[in-house]
Amino acid sequence: MHDGWAVVPSERVSFERERGVSAIQVSREATYLLARAPDTNHLPLQRQRILNLMREAEIPIFLIKLQRNGLSFGVDSDVAARARETLEAHGFRVTVKPRRVMVSIFAQNMRELHGVIARIAEVLYESGVAIEQLSDAHNRIACLIEAERAPLVVERLCEAFGLSPQTIQKSSPVALAVEEP
Repeated sequence: MHDGWAVVPSERVSFERERGVSAIQVSREATYLLARAPDTNHLPLQRQRILNLMREAEIPIFLIKLQRNGLSFGVDSDVAARARETLEAHGFRVTVKPRRVMVSIFAQNMRELHGVIARIAEVLYESGVAIEQLSDAHNRIACLIEAERAPLVVERLCEAFGLSPQTIQKSSPVALAVEEP
């Protein structure tokens, strides 16, 4: 003891998170929609109209992608029929792909990890899974796939990255404003 202070043995402290894949998250069931514009001469305005209709109908959308002749996006399966009806009532042709889930693979600094994204793509390909849509962030890759294929994909991703079933989380679909895990 020095002047009222106790000497405590030190231990090593790390402020960095462990590198590598740390978790897998599977969303609730979602539906993927492709809305085709009735008049592609005014495509930017038609795309904006699609977004405005979804906002006015209070239907949250995610994974928005510009398409050659319209716009594609995901919605919660509970509101898919209403989204389709809303768009069709305004002249849009809608293709619906039901029973999809987002499988998100988490790794800190995902974009800096060599080979992780390639390994994810390899696992999906070897599992015979078509990726409907793909999204990336600094800490995750999210793939929209058929819901019935998700258990196989998750099992193989766990094997590929040495994860246990406890790393799998169920959640709601990714919304426009995404919270960090």
